[in-house]
Formats: sequence, structure tokens, C-alpha cells
Amino acid sequence: MENTPALSRLEQHVSNYLRSYDHIGYNRFEDFEWATLKDSVTECGMKDYQIGAVETAMLVEDHIPGYGSEYIRLFMVHEGRTDAEAWQCRQMLHFVFRWVSEEDRHAHCLELWLRNCGRRDPSALTDLMVSECKKPYIAPHDNPTQLFTYTALQEKATQLFYSCLRQNVEEPVLRAVLAKLAQDEARHCHFFSQIVLDALREANARSLVQMKDTLEQFSMPLAMMLDNYKRKAIQMKRAARGYDFREAMEHFSRLVKQVMDGRTTSRGGPGSANLQDLLQFAQQMTPEKSG
Repeated sequence: MENTPALSRLEQHVSNYLRSYDHIGYNRFEDFEWATLKDSVTECGMKDYQIGAVETAMLVEDHIPGYGSEYIRLFMVHEGRTDAEAWQCRQMLHFVFRWVSEEDRHAHCLELWLRNCGRRDPSALTDLMVSECKKPYIAPHDNPTQLFTYTALQEKATQLFYSCLRQNVEEPVLRAVLAKLAQDEARHCHFFSQIVLDALREANARSLVQMKDTLEQFSMPLAMMLDNYKRKAIQMKRAARGYDFREAMEHFSRLVKQVMDGRTTSRGGPGSANLQDLLQFAQQMTPEKSG
């Protein structure tokens, strides 16, 4: 992986994340009322499409072995790196291992909900998980600027989905799980967004074009891999009314505005016109608000 300005303050961002959140956690087995879940699902009258949305979210999260292996590949410390690059990669891996652990817990929490809700055959669920998880995953970008831009968007979109789904269901165990997951995703998004801010502040015309390409090509993980993804995506939007993954573009627009507002004429960096062009492109990809 090439060394870029997006990695220039990586060590500090990793340290800030771990220092702030190393103590935060929850027990996937003890902190949720799994024993009451089956009755609760019945009492709340959960619909098949709502349970299907949970299942799809679980399958996306459960591909964490693929996501994790790609990040490890991209940040592997090896003899081909300079000492500075190797050190940056090793620092990033401190975050990656923590991030992968938290995302793995997300998948497992959603799996436990499905296994305890009384509406999924355990053997069939296992077969489905194995079938999907065996599919090979390749990261959408090797370039650091593009990779971090993509992941910031993806984490924000996932946070928005969990929050919208939580607002649209009454079942208390699922609501408790989704609250924890959304909080984690918000922290992940913040971490990646700090690196994106660095990239924006130090970007040149080429890296801004790369960011624009990332926005234009963006799709959620496994969109081209999961069986019947289009049907599953419609089901997820129905279950999480108000959700639109493109709203993550609004978050990116705020990052660009933050850099533009903080610029002074005395420092170097991309021209205001280039940033304005990127901002307008992101705003064009943001869905219009109704009402």
C-alpha cells in the first residue's frame, strides 16, 4: 500500500480511539434477555420481513472474516515496506484487530437473536451462514484514500440502518441489540472520518478525483455477492422505514464543509474550487428530504 497523506496522523487517531473506548464493551450472552425472546417476538407480532431484515444484516456482518483478512492484507507489515510505512501499518492493525472483534460481536449478537427468536430453523440458518461466508471477499479499494472514504461511508450507512430499524420495531431485545450496534458503528465511523478529514486537508487534485470516484461507485458490502440481494435490500428498507444508505453522503458533505470552513489562504492544499466540486457532487448523491 502506498504511503499517502491520509495516513500521516494515523497513529494518533488509533491511540485516541483505543484510549477513549478500550473500556467499552458488552457481554453478548449475558447482557440481553435471550430467554424471554421467543415469547417477546410473538407478543410484539414481528413480521417475516422484519426478521428477514435482521437475517440479511447478520449475513453482511458475518462476512467479517473476509473484511478483516482484506484489511490485514492491505496493512500487513513486510520487508517491502519502508520503516515508516511498516510502523504506520502496525499502528493501523491495533485498530483493525479491535474493529474486527467488535464487528464479529455484531454478527454474533444478530445470530443469537435469530437463533432464539423461534422463527428460524437452526440447521437451515447454519447452512445459510456457511454458504454465504465461504464466498470470497475483495476490498473495493486498495488505495488508502479511497478505502478510508468507502469505509467511513459504509459505517455511517450501517449506523443509520440500525437506528432506523430500531425505531420501527417494538421487540425489546432486538431494540437493545440494535442500540449497542448503532453506538459501535458511530464510533467506527468517527474513526474513519478523522482519517478522511486528514486526506481532504492534504489532498491534491488526483486524490480528490479518487474520492469522487469512490462516492460514485459506492455500494454496501456484499451487494454483488449475497443471493437475492435486491429482494433482501427492498425488505430491509421496508423494515427500517426512513432508511436510505445514500444519506451517508450527507455525512461526507459535512466533512468537506468542515475542511472548507477551516481553510485559510495562507496554507497549501487543494484549491477551493476543487473542494467545492467534490461537495456539490456529494450533495447531488444525497437523497432529497421529503416534507
